[in-house]
Amino acid sequence: MHRLLAEVQQLGIRKEAGRERLRQLRALIVEHLRHEDAEFYPALQRNAATQELAHTYANEMRQLSAEILGFFDTWQHGGDTLAFGRHYGRLLGLLNRRWAGEEIRLYPAYDQHCRRSDAA
Repeated sequence: MHRLLAEVQQLGIRKEAGRERLRQLRALIVEHLRHEDAEFYPALQRNAATQELAHTYANEMRQLSAEILGFFDTWQHGGDTLAFGRHYGRLLGLLNRRWAGEEIRLYPAYDQHCRRSDAA
């Protein structure tokens, strides 16, 4: 995902290659969100120790998802490079903040309370 984000920024949206990377990134993110909704958050919600955390992060992700998909919808056909750059920067800031929170709180909680042991 990080690689595709960098490629989109490097190629820009005026070139078909940049728009293609944008479509690839959108598909990757949509699949990631589907997996979270179908498997990840339900596992966290089934555990009393992680229910509140799951609820908080799932709600936050629903709001963020709307912004993410709005970004892709806005730029899928190209557009003004400067406006794209500003929107891209905002999106990247939101994603980086989210990823940091997931690495610090969400994934460790999942690993501690929800991950099934390979030996089980």
